[in-house]
Amino acid sequence: MKAIVVCVLVLFSIFYQRNGVDSAPALANLQEPRNFAAALHTLGRLGNLTTAEVEAEGLGGFTCEVCKFIVRQLQKLLATGVMEDVVAGAAKDLCILFEIEDKNVCRQGVDVFKGEVLTVVDRVALSPDEACGVFLGDKCSHDYDPFKQNWNILIPTGKPPVKPIPLPKPESPTTSILHLTDIHYDPAYTPGLTNDCGEPLCCRKPNPKGSGSTAAGYWGDYNCDVPHQTVENLMQHLKNTTDDFDLVYWTGDLPAHNVWNNSRDEVLKILHTLVNMTTQYLPGKMVLPTIGNHESVPVNSFPPAFITGSFGNQWLLDALADSWSVWLSRFPEWPEMQRTIKLGGFYSVKIQDKLRVISLQTNYCNGQNYWLLINSTDPANQLSWLVKQLMAAETNGEKVHIIGHIPTGINACLKAWSWNYHRIISRFESTIMGQFFGHTHTDQFIVFFDDQNKTRATGVAYIGPSVTGYKDQNFGYRIYTIDGAYEGTTSAVLDHTNYYMNVSDANLSNKPKWQHEYSAKDAYNLSSLQPSDWASLIETFKKENDSSGYFGKYYRYYSKMFSTTKCTGACKASQICFMESSRSFDPTQCKSSLPEGVTMDDLILYERQKPTHC
Repeated sequence: MKAIVVCVLVLFSIFYQRNGVDSAPALANLQEPRNFAAALHTLGRLGNLTTAEVEAEGLGGFTCEVCKFIVRQLQKLLATGVMEDVVAGAAKDLCILFEIEDKNVCRQGVDVFKGEVLTVVDRVALSPDEACGVFLGDKCSHDYDPFKQNWNILIPTGKPPVKPIPLPKPESPTTSILHLTDIHYDPAYTPGLTNDCGEPLCCRKPNPKGSGSTAAGYWGDYNCDVPHQTVENLMQHLKNTTDDFDLVYWTGDLPAHNVWNNSRDEVLKILHTLVNMTTQYLPGKMVLPTIGNHESVPVNSFPPAFITGSFGNQWLLDALADSWSVWLSRFPEWPEMQRTIKLGGFYSVKIQDKLRVISLQTNYCNGQNYWLLINSTDPANQLSWLVKQLMAAETNGEKVHIIGHIPTGINACLKAWSWNYHRIISRFESTIMGQFFGHTHTDQFIVFFDDQNKTRATGVAYIGPSVTGYKDQNFGYRIYTIDGAYEGTTSAVLDHTNYYMNVSDANLSNKPKWQHEYSAKDAYNLSSLQPSDWASLIETFKKENDSSGYFGKYYRYYSKMFSTTKCTGACKASQICFMESSRSFDPTQCKSSLPEGVTMDDLILYERQKPTHC
């Protein structure tokens, strides 16, 4: 029970990370003696600590010692038998005091997250040192961190010899796959309301009206999520171009970013609305979905199966199995797919004679899924299940596409999960012909490299552009062309083509236009899209000294033709580091490729200053 004392720290962390709030201003606020003293006095009053005792601690800012002091004070609260509402009330007061968010977001957000947080910390025994090490990092404590558990799954030996992937003959059939990700549909979006409301998401009731550039446009806004009319316009456009693709990869994040006042009923209504809209406009199309981190309430809350009752996730998993059945029940494997969806939100299905798609539940590697503090070791045994699926595919001569939401190489994915996944990709590189993710909202890719030969590329993870423009992006989607269904096919990605809608132009003309953005082969002058080609492109990026070359193009595509700024120095290093980092929390590849004049400290500082919104 002593772990309940860290709940306020957890709630702070949730607001910083989940609402996409930059923690720097809030922490800077803590440096103000008046604000910090008031916060400590608030905790002191709750813990019956006198002002003199607070001042005697000699605390001058939000340091590791301050963190431990707060934990010690909350321990005293626990000793008095403090109730949940008292702790939540303290969190609300401190959130408001430090202006982490406005009053409504602070009050509603704490109410949304408090049940999850208090349940988790009640099951995790963390000392003050351990708690502060978790939320402030190794600089505070090197004590045990449950988010940094090391574990390994069993992976069979006997890897087949790696052979070059043959290019198909020009007349060979192809298959086209539409990739929709991060729709973030906001049914409360209201044109004319302000896009600068002081909350994590604007353009929605009860925000006041905006004027001029702060008024939300009819078709969308760069600071907001996607209105109903724009989703419907996209679906109508896809219906009109339905011959351009054969099936759909749908990689999650359907609801909007109003995470502080969302509800289970709302996210389920959005799920049903978008499933119905997709089946209405794309009847008969095969749609293969996966789960995003926004599909649950609270956001990022995906407890393992041993968490049952009101805090369990069964309400969502059952709803997904029911909604997805409109697409997936056609397959002979549906009974087993339904079982694993209800178990953990993942499934495997053969969609062509020699092509299998495996949909992963990547929230089981999500570092903002605080249920994993209890136990993060291969939740639902998903990675062990994945190995079995890939082993069977290898035996049967099938090729595999993996779809998921959170890219497994980014630091949002827990290290042990990510490194085990990397081992799986390496072992089955001759079977896995593509990985397809979303989550970042940007147009990116990650190249996987061999553990022994760091220059030999073994796979590629494609990160599709989001439909939403949140934040500071245009709307977009992608279509992949893969080697088609015939004897001897590789099912490898041959090209991909991106499309986007310029939000400003759509609002000015009142004529939304989904237009061709680029083809990967043409834009980057690639002979093919094999892993080695993407690795060579990264080397080209490194050698370019200005923004007029291929990297300049890449950075324009990164935001779907929104940003016109140049990306040099730490910005460019960050982008290239992302492309080469197929394992989370592994800086080795980055260190070896930093451009002249850029240090790891520069890169770390740049990454800390980047806004987050996922």
